[in-house]
Amino acid sequence: MLRAQSVVASVLALAATLSCSGRAPTRDPEADKAAIRALISRAVEVSRAGNGAAWAALFADGGVYMPANGPEITTRAGLEEFAQLYLGRFWSQTTITPVEVEVFGDWGFARTSVKGTIQAKVGGDPVPDPLQVDGKEIGIYRRQQDGAWKLWRLIGNSNRQ
Repeated sequence: MLRAQSVVASVLALAATLSCSGRAPTRDPEADKAAIRALISRAVEVSRAGNGAAWAALFADGGVYMPANGPEITTRAGLEEFAQLYLGRFWSQTTITPVEVEVFGDWGFARTSVKGTIQAKVGGDPVPDPLQVDGKEIGIYRRQQDGAWKLWRLIGNSNRQ
């Protein structure tokens, strides 16, 4: 009888341990920071390629973009429309350099420097004399259900006076 009670107690202890292990898996902050940096690199790639749909896809559902000198964009359709319009009018030769990336669980942020040039397109061709870009951004990132990181909020400003 004592042996049966011991076995039952062991099984119950094991079951309790397994049921309590439903917590979130351990995350690797450095891997998460690298994933956010990769997303920033992807933003540069799709912007240079003029791919507005891919740019908008960098945002999570419910993502918001707050561009300098313009109204905030709060819908997926708005993000796609903005990106197609902007990338349809300009050739982008900018780089986005992460200055600071931090992760806190399923949330992260990046402070970035944006530098380079953009050229207006006329009839599909760039016009001479590109415009210098010198700006900064703060991006807030959110881990998705599948573990991927996406932009949740993005705000940008120019360094020009």
